[in-house]
Amino acid sequence: MFINKEIKVIRELLSLTQKELASIIGVSFDTINRWENERTKIEDKNIETIYNYAYEQGIHFNKIYEQILFEDCDKRNCKLLFHGAKNKITMPVSFKFSKENNDFGFGFYLGESFEQASTYISNSASKYVYAFSLNVKNLRIERFSVNTEWMLAIAYFRGWITQYKNSKIIDGIVKKVSNADVIIAPIADNRMFDLISEFVDGTITNEQCEHALAATNLGCQYVIKSEKGLKQLEFIKLCYLSNKEKEEYKKRRLENNNLNLNKVKVARIEYRGKGQYIDELLK
Repeated sequence: MFINKEIKVIRELLSLTQKELASIIGVSFDTINRWENERTKIEDKNIETIYNYAYEQGIHFNKIYEQILFEDCDKRNCKLLFHGAKNKITMPVSFKFSKENNDFGFGFYLGESFEQASTYISNSASKYVYAFSLNVKNLRIERFSVNTEWMLAIAYFRGWITQYKNSKIIDGIVKKVSNADVIIAPIADNRMFDLISEFVDGTITNEQCEHALAATNLGCQYVIKSEKGLKQLEFIKLCYLSNKEKEEYKKRRLENNNLNLNKVKVARIEYRGKGQYIDELLK
């Protein structure tokens, strides 16, 4: 398991002997020795203790490995991506548990940063973030940006505007998504869903919604939409998220939410009355 090697790294970075680390963790010298030499399985409670201790000492393994993995992927002309899983996943990845009512329908969803993937699972019981490399060569890539097309795509695939399924605009979006191996698009969180919902309900215009959404930018997600895309996705590392680290991401999430809320309020005021309502766009 990945942790066996990292126990030794912790000791070397902190200049600790096996006996000293064993005393800190609350296990025997023999146990630490067996862990490092992969002769015994480490219990979940001990994994948590080890990673919490490392994090408290300023050893942020996940951010360190994110940089290392990024450099390795860059050399191989691949894209480093992360999947924050609320349930453990098995390899190779498949569409077996994919849901139709996601942002772009069925698919395997990944983010560009470890922090984004960690924030996604920070309020869940999950402890794991999966790191992958994606070779995009010869894949059909379709991109979305924070605009009306993206808003309508999310609203449609989440089943909020089925009454407009025969619209020429919606038909074009569906064809764009269905023909892609990979979708690259802004990440939408719960606050964004609320804003898009207001646009769908006719409360705000597309321009108000666009600028409010742009204020809450969370980066991009990569959605693998085809078997061809999955075949070019390689699992490279399992990252453990300790409680101490999760608390940090929860804190950042709250701070970002408060900041974004004020940005949204300003954007809605600034662009009031500008743009079109959804029934005007899709009539």
